[in-house]
Amino acid sequence: MNPRNLLRIFIPALVLAGCVQSLHPLYTDNDRTFEPKLIGTWKGEGDNLWIFLRHGDKSYELIYTEKGSPAKFEANLVKLGQALFLDLFPQSPDLKNDLQQAHLLNVHTFSRVWIEDDTLRLAMLEHDWLKTMIDSGKVNIQHEVLDRQVVLTAPTKELQQFVVRHANDKGAFPRPKDGMARLQ
Repeated sequence: MNPRNLLRIFIPALVLAGCVQSLHPLYTDNDRTFEPKLIGTWKGEGDNLWIFLRHGDKSYELIYTEKGSPAKFEANLVKLGQALFLDLFPQSPDLKNDLQQAHLLNVHTFSRVWIEDDTLRLAMLEHDWLKTMIDSGKVNIQHEVLDRQVVLTAPTKELQQFVVRHANDKGAFPRPKDGMARLQ
């Protein structure tokens, strides 16, 4: 296999190794909220772009572009307590191989969200913090560990209680100093 193709496979896996994945969403249909200020194009780190489009009454389509390569996600904004969270769920990649497609498991990831004028801040749930808290017995949430990666298996209501309890914990959701700037 071409070394360039290997990098295309392994680099995203390494980047995502810091993400906490969940089998269940952070929302029910009644929990979703819509914030028009989120719609638009936001410039992230480097050349990363986050394009939020309205999708239905309370959902968004996110087109996230990294290194010139776009990926599409269903995005749902959830207000729990006083905090906003963003639940991302990938839209199926356009794979030509049905067997390979059958082996991919779509999971949810979620972030704490701050929308301030023309600045968007996202803080994903920190994997290392969660693993340390689980290992020390300070957090008890249904999960599995696969290849040293924590995958949450808790149902939606338990996930919601967990994120509300830790929404302001800077270890769990470290608020970024610099946010993304609105381009349009």
